[in-house]
Amino acid sequence: ADQIENAVPLIGAAGSITIHHVRTLHGSAINRSGQPRPLLLISYTAADAWPLMGISDFQSFTNQLISGSECTAARLEAVPVRMPLPAAAFQGLIYENQRTQRDRAF
Repeated sequence: ADQIENAVPLIGAAGSITIHHVRTLHGSAINRSGQPRPLLLISYTAADAWPLMGISDFQSFTNQLISGSECTAARLEAVPVRMPLPAAAFQGLIYENQRTQRDRAF
């Protein structure tokens, strides 16, 4: 959020997709259609990129590997991470999790 002034819009035609890193700030305009906005999340990972919140199903995690093979040593980068992860007021769908957010960057 400290570089929001450098943000640029990425506008695609209806049915377009975006592919980005999980730490990339992203958003979309308000849905004014009256219809629910479809959302499809596809997750993939490298073998040494372990989730900080842990893995509850190791087989499910390894099924998402796109690079490398199973390992028990995590690769970590020097990036800011809030621990423990703040819980959302409303757990569940991504839009529900964001419902009470006050200070949006977009």
